[in-house]
Amino acid sequence: MLSNFVQAHENGSDTIVVTGTLDSDVPLSKINKNSVIKKEVLTKAKITHKNATSLAKAVDLEPGVQTTLTCANCGSQRITLNGMRGENTTILIDGIPAFSSVSSFYGMEAIPMVGVSQLEIMRGAGASLTAPESIGGAINIITMIPNEKKFTYQIRGGTHQYLNQEILGSYGDNYGGTVIGAQKNLMGSFDVDNNNVTESSRQSQESIFIKKENRIGDKLKVSLRAGYQDLELLGGTTKAYRPTTYPASTDANDDFGSNRDIRNKFTGDLSKIGDRIRLNRVDAGGSLSYHLNDDINLKGAFSLAKQTQKSIYSHGYDYNNTDMFRFFDFKINNVINDNHFLTVGIDHKNEEMKSSSEYLYKVSNYKRDSFKFKTYGAYIQDEWIITENDELNLILRFDNMNVDWDDKRLLNNKLRKTAIAPRVHYKRTHNEKVSSRFAYGVGYRAPLSMFESQHGTNEEGFELSITKLEMAHNFTYTLNYEGNNSSSAFSFAWTRLNNMAFADEETSPVLFKNSNTAMNIKTLGLLHIQKITPDWTLESSFDWFMLPDSYKEKLPTAAQETRARFVSDYHFGKNEVVVSANIVGPRKLSPYGYYKNYNTLNDDPDPMSFDKIPANQKRQRSPTFFTLDVFYLYQFSKFSWLLGVNNLLDYTQTKDGESPLSWRTHRGHTHLDNRHVWGPNTGRLVYTGLKIEI
Repeated sequence: MLSNFVQAHENGSDTIVVTGTLDSDVPLSKINKNSVIKKEVLTKAKITHKNATSLAKAVDLEPGVQTTLTCANCGSQRITLNGMRGENTTILIDGIPAFSSVSSFYGMEAIPMVGVSQLEIMRGAGASLTAPESIGGAINIITMIPNEKKFTYQIRGGTHQYLNQEILGSYGDNYGGTVIGAQKNLMGSFDVDNNNVTESSRQSQESIFIKKENRIGDKLKVSLRAGYQDLELLGGTTKAYRPTTYPASTDANDDFGSNRDIRNKFTGDLSKIGDRIRLNRVDAGGSLSYHLNDDINLKGAFSLAKQTQKSIYSHGYDYNNTDMFRFFDFKINNVINDNHFLTVGIDHKNEEMKSSSEYLYKVSNYKRDSFKFKTYGAYIQDEWIITENDELNLILRFDNMNVDWDDKRLLNNKLRKTAIAPRVHYKRTHNEKVSSRFAYGVGYRAPLSMFESQHGTNEEGFELSITKLEMAHNFTYTLNYEGNNSSSAFSFAWTRLNNMAFADEETSPVLFKNSNTAMNIKTLGLLHIQKITPDWTLESSFDWFMLPDSYKEKLPTAAQETRARFVSDYHFGKNEVVVSANIVGPRKLSPYGYYKNYNTLNDDPDPMSFDKIPANQKRQRSPTFFTLDVFYLYQFSKFSWLLGVNNLLDYTQTKDGESPLSWRTHRGHTHLDNRHVWGPNTGRLVYTGLKIEI
């Protein structure tokens, strides 16, 4: 939160000396005060303080943001904004959409932080001009500008096989340059109760990043980037077991002892509990900006990605897919006069997903979830400076969406929709310290992700009865105060979600359809940052997520509903100490469907009566819990040494007496599942590292 105030002064007639000084009058707010659209900025330093090596870890616990673990076995992590689902979050790279709902299911843990300069979090429908499906909001990954000569190497290692290495090189000047980076990361699994079934998967990740940027004359700027990511998730077993085919049997009833209690040691075949997911991604993107004159600017942008997934699940099936994603955008920016800045643009998105499975498609002949998706959009935006204290953004989008599921046996294998989305962003500057932001936006999404059709339900196939787009109306208000030594923000968001797509798991096969019930999701947030001294900053944030029960029952795992976070950042000499305390309040778990989860299974289950099948039901109300993280940095010359502990108190839900593993009742039978998640599943991680920067 401490900013450098740059002063330049003349020394003689030819020399300008630039010095950095700490200025207590510099605003502390996370919110970009010059933006009409609310943007919360997460700096590279804050990402380092979290020991975050991926996007999923970097944004977790930020105001209004949750990274939810949807499955303790497969390790899928979704990023949710304003209480909305993960598929309602759009990921941008340098302002360009780069991920689809398919590639973001496992992809959030694969996105590296090497080469990233900062993250912008924009919450609410309509936050992104080129992403109408960002009903929850958008996260913009800002990559480094290669305008300096710099080399950095960092290595971190710790308990639970943790090892991270990052290398980054930049060569350039004010006219452009090149930056190249690479990252390798390994994190072992956790089995806190020692029952031979892990509560968090083993993760290994490798990535390469390259960016080239150049200014050609005074009018043309070209930027190109490319990346490669490889992610492997091994869940269930503690022995890094890699299954090569789907298990012949998934019946694990007698593998936990005679009383069939999942808290006992698992003694069966590892294939019954082992998940393996391998993700490989190659992507590229770029932009070209050309100034016709002082008033008109042309800008084109593109993004393309190929992501391949190969998976074997302990539920008894294999699943592979290849997702091709392409995006193109062209816009004209025109300064009409001193008060109006007009943007007119068109964009096109094209996605094709092809899936394959030995068990699902060849053995069982279930319907395929492969699809083709095309959308054509046009938009116009007027940025209007009404007065020196009033600014207004008026936006209108038109989109035509076409979805074709490849399998003609599906009930409804086509979706043709046209939508219009108005958006309004208004900023009122009350005085030099207080400002308000009002926003209203409409967002919509074509429900087409494979994880809403095949995976994430069961291995018995699916049907589609999706006839409508998911449509959301969102209203957001933010009141922001920026003083000399403190900053505060109050925010409220209300989203009305219509036609929510969900899986009716009580049918066989599972039927995917639109809900007839409108969902009203509300979030409330408070943020305060106080500079105690020029070297010591305290930050506190509070979030309330108000979710209706009809919405909760359709979520994959229980969301956090109330929480608080406190961060102390203290500098003394060459040292920095950051302490973060995270508190999550209690909540009822039964609305999320957790009443179907049990610890033990009776010897003689009655398939006609669920209440007689299992005994010892899982906890239906989660307790209040808190975690503590500590980070220490010592800077000397061109080297820095760091030491940290994540989850210092070693709190996990398993240590509190309840692992995510359970017997789950499901349409007349029970099966082993690993999704009873309400608290942390990774325990204490102690790490240290060294960074060299030249």
